Amino acid sequence: MKKLICLTAKLMNKLTFITPMKSRLFLLFLIIFSVKIAACKCNGTPTLKSSFDSADFVFIGEIYDITEVPSGFKTVQNILSKVKINKTYKSDSYDGFYTHNATLFGSPLHSCDVLFTQKGKYLIFAYDEKDTGFLYSDQCFIQKKLDELSPEELKELESLSSQYKKLSENSDIFNAPELTDLIVDSSNQSDRKIKEQKREISILHQQNNRYKIIIYISIFVIVMFLIALSFMRRKTQR
Repeated sequence: MKKLICLTAKLMNKLTFITPMKSRLFLLFLIIFSVKIAACKCNGTPTLKSSFDSADFVFIGEIYDITEVPSGFKTVQNILSKVKINKTYKSDSYDGFYTHNATLFGSPLHSCDVLFTQKGKYLIFAYDEKDTGFLYSDQCFIQKKLDELSPEELKELESLSSQYKKLSENSDIFNAPELTDLIVDSSNQSDRKIKEQKREISILHQQNNRYKIIIYISIFVIVMFLIALSFMRRKTQR
């Protein structure tokens, strides 16, 4: 984002034939446009339930160590946040993995990544990145510190957790390999990329449904307008 703004500023310095007012407006347009491109796309407004359903792991944890690691760019650092797990509400891990400690990975290069840069206790919704063994959180999840949670939200978490555990115990599907796992193994795509693609497909479906509704309403309005126009012409002819 900073690089885009710097490049835009350099470009504006070269365009001396543009008036100051127009150049400022043009710069503002480019900045807004670049923000829209870099923004994280979510499937609607996140809720506690939607975050719980989408995440691989839901837990209360305490961030106790934060480390910056190189990202490949001089001015951008990835963040590794070590977290002590205090209470688990949902876990898709195998062999008791992620029961006491975990490491959260976040990169500014990924627009949806949450960067845990402050120590403290959090309610964390996370995905499991099987390629690296790290967890990563998402801007499309509700993000709250532990002291920001209300008693009602804690009750809802307990309810969602008990429902999830019952479904896990009663379903044989969890014991069989999923089709998506086979696809990942055969195509060598990262688990993160698969999740991003699924979310983009879901967003596109929602957009298509909205466009269909707009088209149907527009057709209805046009037809009603033509009928009314035809009726008015007949009246004037009489």
